Amino acid sequence: MKNTCWLILVLVILTGYAEKAKAQSDTTKPVKVAVFIPLYADQVFDTISYTSDKPNLSKTVLPGLEFYNGVMMAIDSLNQDSAHIEISIYDTKQTHQSLSELMKKPELNNVGLMIAAITDAKELKIFADQALVKGVPFISATYPNYVGVSQNPNFVLLNSSFPTHLQGLYRHMQQYYSSNTIIAVTKKGATEDYIKKFITGINSTAGSVPLKIKWVNIDANNSSLSNLKSSLDSTKNNVVFVASPLESFGLNIVKGLSSNENYQTTAIGMPTWDGMKELDKPECKNVDIVFSTPFLYYSQNQSLSSAINKKYKEKYYSRPSDMAFKGYEITYHFTKLLQKHRDSLANNLADKDFTLFNTFRLEPVKLRPTNPKPDFIENKKLYFIKKQAGSVKSII
Repeated sequence: MKNTCWLILVLVILTGYAEKAKAQSDTTKPVKVAVFIPLYADQVFDTISYTSDKPNLSKTVLPGLEFYNGVMMAIDSLNQDSAHIEISIYDTKQTHQSLSELMKKPELNNVGLMIAAITDAKELKIFADQALVKGVPFISATYPNYVGVSQNPNFVLLNSSFPTHLQGLYRHMQQYYSSNTIIAVTKKGATEDYIKKFITGINSTAGSVPLKIKWVNIDANNSSLSNLKSSLDSTKNNVVFVASPLESFGLNIVKGLSSNENYQTTAIGMPTWDGMKELDKPECKNVDIVFSTPFLYYSQNQSLSSAINKKYKEKYYSRPSDMAFKGYEITYHFTKLLQKHRDSLANNLADKDFTLFNTFRLEPVKLRPTNPKPDFIENKKLYFIKKQAGSVKSII
């Protein structure tokens, strides 16, 4: 039965990525939404493999598939609401048609909203240009970057950018650890140099008392943590800021700290730590782990979360990932806002109606103060998760 369902699911993707879902109503003109997902539908049969007759899809395909499943569940909910909408789903990874060609489809000329799970900077530029030309809101659902976007208030960055996370992490440390000497661990690398420059810059211009930060360099292979261990104090809580987004680097730092059982330590890490299951293992149990995320699903709206988990398991025989929740939440929330505001959606994106899990704080961003209009709209809302031994201790 499970194998049959998996095969049916694959066939749905192959034939249904241009499917249109319509909610029935004759009272008003339907609002139209275009959703773009990296489904790789043309290649899926070339990459599928079988183990004991169970189909295994490529890891490249799975994030898009999960997002697609979430979108389809949102469509089910919108239909239950009798929402008068029309949603079209497009595969951004078609072999016979480039994304630039796809964006020329005439039916995209009258959509009121575009949503996309972007995978790279090239796609980002194409989508941003289209949002500017068409003059309709474009929701970048998953890609945390704005490279090449300029004076485009129709472009909405929902997955907060790296600078926003760094600023948020600094403010978090300032609020909760201002009396501590913060040990900032870094290594050689362009990104690490950027982080150090960014944090040092904020610290020198902070409106309140600046943080006491001690920078410690660790070699590229993490072969020795002696520089870090010599900076720890057994008489108080040690606050260690891991100033690198490299997951393996952060994991080795946390393991090294956890091995010193006589030291109380809080490790503050990058947004890349969200979803790192290795941090929940026993090797990391003696460290309080803190990281930032713009998306929070396991503690918000428990009744809806439970309903989605149940329905997803019944339909797909697995647990929904965060990509499935994002597909569901973003499609439902912004489609309902489009239905409410229609042509004035761009001026009402911050409307809190139809909030499901996350309270998005959408703010205009100007990369240069002299720019006549915002370069893009960004979600500035961050949650700070504190975990120990795999369990959430607090959420701020």
